[in-house]
Amino acid sequence: MTEVRDRVAGPRNGDGGAAGGRRPGAWTRVTRAVDGLVDAAVLAFAAWTVIYHVCLLLQPPTWVMLACWAAVSAAGIAVWFRRPAGRPLWDDRVAAAAANRVLAGVAVASAVVAGTSAGLHGEGVPWWCTWAAGAVSVAATAAALLRRPAERAEGADGDGGGAGQPRGDGERGDRDETEAARWGTPLALLTGAGLAVASLFVLNSDGDDAYFVSRSVATAETGRIPMNDVIFTRGTTGAIAGEPPVSSVEVFAGALARIVGVPGASFVWYVLLPAVTFLAIWALWRLVRAWAPRRAALCLAVGVVYLLWTGLSPASLGSFHLLRMWQGKAVLVSLLVPLLFAYLTHWAERRTRRDLVLLGAAGVAAVGLTSTAAFVVSLVVLAAVAPLVVAGRVRTGLAACAAMAYPVAAGLAVILLYDSVSVHGTVHDAPASYRAVLLYATLGVLAGCALWLAPWTVRPGVPALICGGAAALLTLLILPGVLALAADVTGAGQVLWRTMWLVPAPALIGLLAAVRLPDAVRPRISARGARVAAAGAPAAVLAAAIVVGGTPVWAESNGSVVAERPSWKADPARVGTARAIVAEAGPGGIVLMPGRYMRLVPLLTTETHAVNPNSHYLSLLPAPERAVEDRELLSAAVRSARSEKPAPAEVEGALRRLDVRVACAYPWDERGLDLLRTAGYGGDRRIGSLACVFPGGGRR
Repeated sequence: MTEVRDRVAGPRNGDGGAAGGRRPGAWTRVTRAVDGLVDAAVLAFAAWTVIYHVCLLLQPPTWVMLACWAAVSAAGIAVWFRRPAGRPLWDDRVAAAAANRVLAGVAVASAVVAGTSAGLHGEGVPWWCTWAAGAVSVAATAAALLRRPAERAEGADGDGGGAGQPRGDGERGDRDETEAARWGTPLALLTGAGLAVASLFVLNSDGDDAYFVSRSVATAETGRIPMNDVIFTRGTTGAIAGEPPVSSVEVFAGALARIVGVPGASFVWYVLLPAVTFLAIWALWRLVRAWAPRRAALCLAVGVVYLLWTGLSPASLGSFHLLRMWQGKAVLVSLLVPLLFAYLTHWAERRTRRDLVLLGAAGVAAVGLTSTAAFVVSLVVLAAVAPLVVAGRVRTGLAACAAMAYPVAAGLAVILLYDSVSVHGTVHDAPASYRAVLLYATLGVLAGCALWLAPWTVRPGVPALICGGAAALLTLLILPGVLALAADVTGAGQVLWRTMWLVPAPALIGLLAAVRLPDAVRPRISARGARVAAAGAPAAVLAAAIVVGGTPVWAESNGSVVAERPSWKADPARVGTARAIVAEAGPGGIVLMPGRYMRLVPLLTTETHAVNPNSHYLSLLPAPERAVEDRELLSAAVRSARSEKPAPAEVEGALRRLDVRVACAYPWDERGLDLLRTAGYGGDRRIGSLACVFPGGGRR
């Protein structure tokens, strides 16, 4: 029986290899090869981020940065793949998690209550029911995981299944599960490739592109790191407050775009987007392999269904996956968070130098994606470190802090070097943050139950400890006043809803598919098909619930449009109009248009600028108050036909001070056009879908 169990379980690290020194199959070799490529990508991007941060001081051309990066990456990866995995740095084994029936019952029941209460908070369930039940579940789970009864020590080897769940029910069932798992790698490859292609067709524009994509566009045009503002000016104004140039991914994309000779936005949306979309699916596959290797394929399938049907909120994990993966913060939550959880699991189980290096590199790469990494990565690492330390694995836990060293150092550097790091905007409390990210109703209930049940649905040992730590930390964050206190201390209140990114919900909901049905309801026949159907029943029920209770991320109700061909993430007709007006203004010119057109200008060029591409960033622009007021006033003048209009004299003065070369409004906005004509603009001309006038009656 032990031989059969070992064969089913695969390697003890849960990473999908062959057990007992057997020759790996074809898909196992493919899995290892793609894992190696992902690790190499993390190491290479970490090297780029370090080079980028050094070059913030030196300011060399981007081709020099790319040359240094290529040399360092080639040498480092060559050394990396030549070195053996190595022996553990030390051996401090601990017995696996296990619990008696009472603790298990209390933990599971409280987890269901907490998850249900969180998802139904919008229906009137008090929020205290969520954190109180969550705290009870966490306490009972902790007591269970830390008991270490000797008779259950075999769980430390991690052969799949959930803590406290029965093991396999026969050789035939084990073989069925093994055969199902073999479909995982081709499923992950096909799913990743499919979503990578789909990402080219789904349009869901985002106002933040005025900042993120414009940095790539500016880098591609100038071959330099854009240190100052490029959204509103040609670098004559300081950088946007609250947006220190910590992330390196935008400059990386722009530098590569300049080398290959394509526009920065085109490279971002046609090359970077599908690449990271594929890698994000592989990261999810890698995590479910580490946490539920016996039914990893089912877990992956359910997790992907969840991602695709979370269109209930623009801040959901699905909306930050397929729809917005060109932004560094989306890559962090969709790709690096699950990958970091997998790395933490591997490190705690194997404790090799390679795993520790990957942890450190993941932390560096996270900073290169977004400044949010300072607290998101720290939360993920703490979720693993705290339970490891409490369980007695002190050195293993403390060493794992290598992943948060660079993010914390980067955060401290920003605080010390920049005058303003506060992020302006609405501060969301715990219920609003949960509702925005982990959703509500059916999907909110599933996410909550999956979180607090995770220590019992994941395989025992290190994964159970890490999932228990994530549940405990999230419970702490949703206590009344905790996020408000964090907002007061850090000044990052507007983005603290991203603390919910601590929860790898797609993987955790997928883990529910690995729950074994009770013996009483499992078919008592030996037919292989019946056993396979029974194993897949939880996954089918979960997928059906997600589809019925969710909304596709590509739905119009989520602000998405499915294009007929690969396209920029903006309405093609508006892009055409904005491009024609920018060409009319010429380099160095400033254009005025309705907001939905002005937001496109930074995506086209940083040589011509719009009056106000994004009001949020305008409020953070370190410019004279009069200049900011002029831009806001002119935006109001052409916003819509029914909007409140400023006085003619104010419009005339603002147009003169900003030296607007082309001013446009909707053809039916007669009041807006009259304001422009009164200010001395004329030569009416239809450009695209807008009516435009020019200073001096059209004479330039």
